[in-house]
Parts: sequence; C-alpha cells; structure tokens
Amino acid sequence: MKLNFYQKLTALFLIFFVGIGIMGFLAFRNNLAFDKNAKWVEHTQLVLDESEKIFALTQSIANGERGYIITGNREFLQPFIIARERIFLQIGTLKSLTADNPVQQARIDSINIYAQKRIDITTRIIEAVDEKNISAADSIISGKEGKNISIKIRGFETAIQTDENNLLKERKEASLMRIEVINRFLYGLFASLLVLLTLSYFGFWHNHMRQNKLEGEARSTNHFLNMILENIPNMIFVKDARDLKFVRFNRAGEKLLGRMRDELIGKNDFDLFPKEQAQAYINKDREVLVKGDVVDIPEEPVTTNDGDKWLHTKKIAIIDETGKPKYLLGISEDITGSRQYVAEIKQLNSELEKTVNQLTSANKEMEAFTYSVSHDLRAPLRIIDGFGEILLKDYSSAFDEEGKITLAVIMSNAKHMGQLIDDLLNLSRLGRAQLAIKKTDMREVVEDVLQAMSMMNPEMAKADIRVHALRPCVCDVSLIRQVWINLVSNAVKYSRKREHPVIDIGWEDKNGQTIYYVKDNGAGFDMKYYKKLFGVFQRLHKISEFEGTGVGLALVHRIITKHNGKIWAEAIENEGATFYFTIPD
Repeated sequence: MKLNFYQKLTALFLIFFVGIGIMGFLAFRNNLAFDKNAKWVEHTQLVLDESEKIFALTQSIANGERGYIITGNREFLQPFIIARERIFLQIGTLKSLTADNPVQQARIDSINIYAQKRIDITTRIIEAVDEKNISAADSIISGKEGKNISIKIRGFETAIQTDENNLLKERKEASLMRIEVINRFLYGLFASLLVLLTLSYFGFWHNHMRQNKLEGEARSTNHFLNMILENIPNMIFVKDARDLKFVRFNRAGEKLLGRMRDELIGKNDFDLFPKEQAQAYINKDREVLVKGDVVDIPEEPVTTNDGDKWLHTKKIAIIDETGKPKYLLGISEDITGSRQYVAEIKQLNSELEKTVNQLTSANKEMEAFTYSVSHDLRAPLRIIDGFGEILLKDYSSAFDEEGKITLAVIMSNAKHMGQLIDDLLNLSRLGRAQLAIKKTDMREVVEDVLQAMSMMNPEMAKADIRVHALRPCVCDVSLIRQVWINLVSNAVKYSRKREHPVIDIGWEDKNGQTIYYVKDNGAGFDMKYYKKLFGVFQRLHKISEFEGTGVGLALVHRIITKHNGKIWAEAIENEGATFYFTIPD
C-alpha cells in the first residue's frame, strides 16, 4: 500500500519520538550505571580506608608495646589499649564491606587471626615487663614473631587493597566503555534523529510548497471552470439532491429568470415558480435522481420576471464517491424564440404547400394548354407549308419574282413556327421527365452525335472538329445527348462564316471537379448580354444572321440543372465562345 505524504510524515514523527524515548531510556540507564560506578568507587575507597585503619591499629599495637618496654610507663600502652578495643570492630566492618568477595573474606579472616595473635604477643610482653621478667620479654621480642605477624597482616592488607584497586580499575574501564558505547549510540541516534528531523522539515516544506502550488492550480482551474460556466449562454443550475434547493446558478440563469442569484440560492421551485410548474419540476427531478441517467425535456414552460418562456432542459444526477446522488445538474436552453420561429415556419410551410399545390395545378393546366395549343397550331402550319409547296410547284409561272420571294418567306416562317413549337414541346416534356441515371461513356456519346449531325447538316464537313479524351460520368444519356447536339450545332452554326472553323471538344479537371467544354472560333458575343444567354426566346444575334428559335440554350440549361450541375460560357465578340458544364457524380 502506497502511503500518502501525511502518513509518511506521521511515521517519521513516530520514529522521531521513539528515538527520543530510546535516548531518554539510554541516558537514564547511563546515569544508573554512573551512579552504580560511583557507589562502587565509594565502596572500594571505604574498603581501602578500613584496611588502612586496621594496619594503623596494628601499628598502634606495636608502638604501644615498644613505648612501654622502653619507658616502663603504662601511659605509653594507651595506643595498644585503644587498638585492641577497635581492631576487631574494624575487621568486622571490612568484612561486611567485602561480603560479596570470598577471596577478600578469607584474607580478612586471616587478618583477624593474626591480629589476635599480635595482641596476644604484646600482652605476653607487657605481662613479662610487669613481672620484671626482662629476659622473657626480650626473648619474645628477639623471636620477631610479632614483627612477622605485622608483616603478614600488612601483606594481607596490601593484597586486599591491590585487588580492590584492580577491581575498581576494571569497573571504571567497563563503566567508561559502557558510557562510551552508550554515548556513541546516543550521538548516532541523535544525528539520525537530527537528519530525520531535517528531512521531515524539508519534506514538510516541499509538501507545503507543493500543496500551495496545487492549491494555486486548483484555484486557477476553478476560476477557469467558473469563467466557462459563467459564460455559457445556456442557463446552468445545480440543486442539492436532499432537499432540491438551488446551490448554484450561472449568469445566463440570472438573465433568463430575471432574478439575481442571491434571490435564487437556497430556494426551491415552490419558492420561485407557480405551484403547478414547481410540482412538475420536482417530479422530474426525482425521476432523474432515481434513474441516474440524463433526462431530456424537449419543452417545458417557465414563468420569469420577464414573462412566460419555454425551455429545452437536460437534467442529470451528480453521484458522490459512495454512488449516491449528491447534486442535480440542469442545463436549460431558452427556445421561446425558436419555438415561435417553428410555428411561423409551419404556417409558412402550410401556405407554401398551398402555393405549390396551386402552382402544380397551374403547371398542369399550362402543360395541357401548351400541348393543346402546340398540337392545334401544327395543323394550320402544315396546311400553310403544304399549300405553299403546291403554289410554288404548280403555279410558279403565275408569280413574278417578288411573289415567289414572298411565298418563300411565308413558307420559311411557317417552318420556323413549327420548329419553335417542337422546341416548346421538348421544353415542356423536360419538366415532367424522370432522369434515367447510369454511367455513360461521354466520348462515345459525342462521336454518335457528330456522326448523326454530319448526315443532316452539310456544314459539319467544313468545320475542323477536334474531340479530345472525355472522362465518363453518371447521367441520363438521352438528355446529355441533347446537350451535346445543341452545343455542337451552335458551335458549327456560329463559326460557319470563318474561313477555317475550328471546334474543340474536351474536358479538364479543376479541384477534383470534371468540367466539359465546347470551344469554337466563331462569332462569339458581347459578355455584357451574358444574363440573357440561357433565357427562353433570348437571342444575342439577329435571325437574319443566324437562324434559331432562342430555346436551345434554355433547354440545355434546364437539362444540366436537372442533373444538379452548372453551365456557363465565356466569349469574345468576333473571336469565338466556349461553353462549359459540370455534372456531379
């Protein structure tokens, strides 16, 4: 398990306090050892002092004996008498001090025996002197028994003192070593604790700086999120899941409801809205908190200080770490205006539908009328043309030249009128026709068109028609064939007055779009009249210069438009024209 900073810091301080406790315990033990050593030193000193006192008392026995022998005065026996009374008490004291040392006890027992002997010898000498038996006293003295005993007592005392001094030295060395070990351990422990404390301080300082940085980042993030929340154009609100009271509103919410957020925070729906609205909001909130999913409310009314409005609201429960709903988040969009627009659009669509139905009906009537008129006009035109042929064939001798010209004009206009009627019918049929779309080889279509036109139009042979590679496309073959027929026939017609008419047919790729073109070096036209180019019955040249009904380019424009394509032209008067068109896939 990975510990966080505070757990690590707690562990370090526990180690620190345990170390302090160990230091205190070891210091206490060290003091006890020191006290114990001091007591042993004191004890050894007592032993040495007591042994010295015994030796001094032994010397007093000898000195009293000697003074009495020399002077005969019993006053000189006083040191002996005192030593005799005290020496065994001193020996007892010394024995009690060395009760834990058997070797010393044996030596003290020996001193006790020899002290008694020394006292006995001195007593015999004193008795001999008292009896005036000088020779007996000299005999005892000359035997040096007393002196030898004193030497032995001194030897035992020296051995006692030597052992005590050695023992004291050993204890001092052991105590000093123990103190040194403990001190070294204490120094090491103190240094470790100091390092630990330093590390703890720097760790705390580092964490404090890191915490400050994180808090600064958190404040920056919160400020950033608050700025986002405040500048979102939709109303955002948050409710406490327990009592469904508002705890947060953004600026858009204040604006939409027409209230300051201080008036909203801590309130519930019943405090702010009519009872029925508030109950509906509360019911939906509880549903959201139970489901835990986003609930979308497409439309709901709300009463504000600025009047009644309509909202599109989404609500979702905000879950805490235990998985229980803690807050309810709501996002509301004011759809009052769009709802009005939808109503207006519906009304406009209804009116448009009526208009379309009326136009459809009118178009049907117009188509029927056009077809009927065109059909009815064909018969008299055929009669005019037929009788004109009869007049020219059977009665040409009855007409002078002017009459023949007049009759030819009548027949020409009748044929022109017939062609015009055919073009109108084709234009009318195009509006009703359905496209038969399929992939088409454009080069094959153009070659078929050129072959058919060359059989009917002798002017085709005079033109240098250059067909380049053409990219296939998806289109209605019969209608696109009509486009090529019109564009190529126009190019031939308007370039026939050139000595060497040249017509280029090809395609180019522009930004991935296929553009077909027909280019000639004929009469061209003035681009200021371009807007009239694709209109019905619109002509840019006199009929006396170039024949035509003015319907062909309108028909081409309608076919390309029906394919969702575009057609346009570029021209220079007396230098030629180029027609372009596209057909999207």
